[in-house]
Amino acid sequence: MKKIILTLSFSTLLLFSCKEKEEKDCCKKDKSNTEDISKSVLFNESIHNLESRWVKQNKDSMSLGNLSNKITVAAMVFTHCESACPRIVADIQRIEKSFTPEELKNIQFLLISMDPLRDTPERFIEFSKEYQLNDDWICISSDENATMEIANVLNVRIKPLAGGGFDHSNVIHLIDKKGNIIFQQNGLAQEPAEMVKEIRELIRE
Repeated sequence: MKKIILTLSFSTLLLFSCKEKEEKDCCKKDKSNTEDISKSVLFNESIHNLESRWVKQNKDSMSLGNLSNKITVAAMVFTHCESACPRIVADIQRIEKSFTPEELKNIQFLLISMDPLRDTPERFIEFSKEYQLNDDWICISSDENATMEIANVLNVRIKPLAGGGFDHSNVIHLIDKKGNIIFQQNGLAQEPAEMVKEIRELIRE
């Protein structure tokens, strides 16, 4: 599959507050500034080469190289978010529903925590039950250094807030089996047709 390379400026990614008291403003901004879906390869090296260690919801330790057995649809979230992150999860679930059970054997869904202090395996299990995430979903957290490293690689901006929440850019990433970032869907409530098309192309390879 031919890769189309587009460098995205940080200034093009909207930041949305996930503090409850700011939820209305967040949603209002999102509706009026919906971002385009764009193809991108933002990192010229496989994310599998990153040496960080991560903990899954079942308490198993893993590296990003362990993702190489399947195509990965990923996003950075935090489980105490009450506005943007639930919509990111819903957007990924919308992508998930576009595929047959046979196609889904080739795909895994990855949620990367930007809040490692609170996003423990126990919290991930609660979150997975709340949002009805099945066994194709992996939730991971690490330390602050690893979190910021993957955020930089994925071009996700994160700004901690005084109340414990975060302003952050809202991006869903498509990563192939080699760890290459193939495509990014930017913004919330986007039509996933292009993402679905790109995933199907990877399945056929």
